[in-house]
Amino acid sequence: MRTQTLLLKWSWRDLRANWIKVAAIALVIALGTGTYAGLTSTADWRRLSNDASFGLLSMHDVRVELSEDTVVPRGALEAAAATIPQAAALVGTEERLIFDVLVDAGTTDTEILVPGAIIGTDVTGGGPSVDGLHVATGRPLGDDDAGADTVLLEHNFASYYELPDSGTVTISGNRSLSYVGSAMTPEFFFVAPEGQIFFSEANYAALFTSLETAQHLGGRSGVVNDLVVTLDEGVDAEIVAAEIQAAIETGLGVGSDTEIKADNPSFRALTEDVENDQQIYNLFAFLLFGGAVTGAFNLITRLVEQQRREIGAAMALGVPTRRIAVRPLLVGAQIALLGVVFGIGIGVLIGNAMRGVLTDFLPLPIWITDFRWSIFVGVAIAGFLVPFAASAWPVWRAVRVKPIEAIRAAHLTGGKRKRRRRFRRLPGSTLTVMPFRNLARARRRTALTMIGIAAVITVLVGFLGMVDSFLTTLDRAEIEALGDQPERITVDLDGFYPTDSEEVEAVVGASSVGRSQAGLRAGGIASTADDSFTMLIELIDLDNDLWSPTLVDGAVDGPGPSLVLAREAAKDLGVGVGDTVSLRFPVRTGPDTFAIASERIPVSAIHPYPIRTFAFMDLDHAELFGLEDRVNVIQVVPGAGFDDIDVKRELLSLETVGSVQSVASATEAVRDAMGQIVGILSVIAIAIFVLALLIAFNSASINLDERSREHATMFAFGVRVRTALRMAVTESLVIGLVATALGILGGLAMLWWVTSQLLSTTVPDFGVDIVLNPGTILMAVLLGVIAVALAPVFTIRRMRRMNLPGTLRLVE
Repeated sequence: MRTQTLLLKWSWRDLRANWIKVAAIALVIALGTGTYAGLTSTADWRRLSNDASFGLLSMHDVRVELSEDTVVPRGALEAAAATIPQAAALVGTEERLIFDVLVDAGTTDTEILVPGAIIGTDVTGGGPSVDGLHVATGRPLGDDDAGADTVLLEHNFASYYELPDSGTVTISGNRSLSYVGSAMTPEFFFVAPEGQIFFSEANYAALFTSLETAQHLGGRSGVVNDLVVTLDEGVDAEIVAAEIQAAIETGLGVGSDTEIKADNPSFRALTEDVENDQQIYNLFAFLLFGGAVTGAFNLITRLVEQQRREIGAAMALGVPTRRIAVRPLLVGAQIALLGVVFGIGIGVLIGNAMRGVLTDFLPLPIWITDFRWSIFVGVAIAGFLVPFAASAWPVWRAVRVKPIEAIRAAHLTGGKRKRRRRFRRLPGSTLTVMPFRNLARARRRTALTMIGIAAVITVLVGFLGMVDSFLTTLDRAEIEALGDQPERITVDLDGFYPTDSEEVEAVVGASSVGRSQAGLRAGGIASTADDSFTMLIELIDLDNDLWSPTLVDGAVDGPGPSLVLAREAAKDLGVGVGDTVSLRFPVRTGPDTFAIASERIPVSAIHPYPIRTFAFMDLDHAELFGLEDRVNVIQVVPGAGFDDIDVKRELLSLETVGSVQSVASATEAVRDAMGQIVGILSVIAIAIFVLALLIAFNSASINLDERSREHATMFAFGVRVRTALRMAVTESLVIGLVATALGILGGLAMLWWVTSQLLSTTVPDFGVDIVLNPGTILMAVLLGVIAVALAPVFTIRRMRRMNLPGTLRLVE
């Protein structure tokens, strides 16, 4: 017992003697383990909260949307679904009527005029039963609201503009509606309307109301165009979706598109984003933890080398090696334990900070954010065992040498003399060559220090590279969308109208509208053996002088119909110019009905817009859709003296206008959302900066201890402190250069993995370029080269106060 107490006190002496390095390594371990525990806890919170929120509101397992401008009598969709072979698996069904409108929700202080949609559903008896509404502010819709001009605002939209709990909005046709609150629904947990990307809450206003009210507002009495279904657990949603679609097309003679829950953009983003984030957290923790392990390994190796002669003497006296190993192992264990204790505190702080960010950034009806003991216990065990195991290896090596070799003075060993001879051939003075000689004779510690710093630089470059890539892709999208008409506005009509109709003339002839170009927009599904996904096909005059897509490959000059695909779509489908794709699309069969046709269409050209769902076709081929001489979308630019607000204001009076949106507004909203993400990443960048400095300082401090006799000898012969400091800076500079180069390469690999592998599942419709801006590379150089090179400056005080006689004294 006395021996154990003595060894413990002895290990405390070792810790006190190296308290600065011990604190630095413990902090690195704490940041690695704490960051992982905190971020992983948030991922666990998100999984639990997602499941609870989707379950609370009974998100649909299958959604059936009728083709553009198609409606059927109320009850017809549910009746068709009831005829499928697996009708017994249908738990709940809900018919809806959905159509686009322009929404004016402006206040006295803010101009808010955006496109949106009326979503009519059964609100009686506490409904809807599928894709329910969770009221976040105000009151719910009830039986008395059926047929009344009352709505609920989509919560993300209302929260973005900080709208009051109740008020009035105006929709197309200058019709006023009273809103009585704001509500969440699974389809809008993440706001991503068709043809747009996420974070569109600033530019899209969904209005939830009763089915009767929607039918009245849309002038479509007694009809519906949408069906959502929930299924028994374990039922294959794809099979049920195909059966319902076939029953509708056969029984009702109309076309439709189906979607299962796993393909819904909101569901996919929330669920798959959690898994992707967890993989990023794992990589992040692995790299930071690797830096901590290398730091612990270097320190323990240094402590063991300091005790080499003591270990040799103990072995010569017959002390069992297991007892000799206890003292340095106790030091490693206490460092690891200290890091774990600090790490739990850091993890709790990160978790608490992220709790507020998550609840603001991802509004859900249920948030489960209790302390995740299982995660912290697992991280604490790993945080203790891994650094402890890293410290065991140098101890194991030390107790396996012969006692006479351990007792012999370091300057009498022969191995290092051979290495020194190699460096006598280098040009320059002894003091010039010495930093490189020092790096070579401590190759293991040099390599580990480089690896630790490179790991940190990898994380920095990877995270900042994601921001660079996303913002650069947005720039590309904006340039392509705006062309040479940055004020261009897209006007969607609520149906297909003849080109010479009053409805079209009311838009193009508006006093605030200057130039215009009418066209068509229809949905379709493109497929090959490689992939299949929904597209938004826009038919325009590809030779017009207002706007047309840029062609990066191919040309549109053939006699028959052909597609201009996005570069990302062509890559995913595995096609190029001249190849064909199978296109499933609606064909107009009557005033309010569409059937579904399928043909193989050649690819004539490629455009650079990053969203793969956008495809184009020349308007001359509108007969393919049964829509010759009809249009449903008009591109306009404001006339002289007018702006986009003037156009929206004037067109708001037209009931046939579904939406009016500036083409620049989508990317502007995403940039606003990216500002919050950049703020979070900036905090991470600061933590990474501290980690790199800690690793570099630890290495410089160990170097000073190990070479204290060399420095004392140089100082005794008149070498100045600044010369010794310059040598240490040179040594750190070399380490920083190599580590930064490795870190930049690792960051590029991490960036490729995130953009090509993870984002391709979370947001498959959005093709992100891999970009590293000069600013990111400059920050990596500043951190990995400049900051690391300057780390030895913090040891100058110890150099100046060095006790030369005491340091030079050696007792053999």
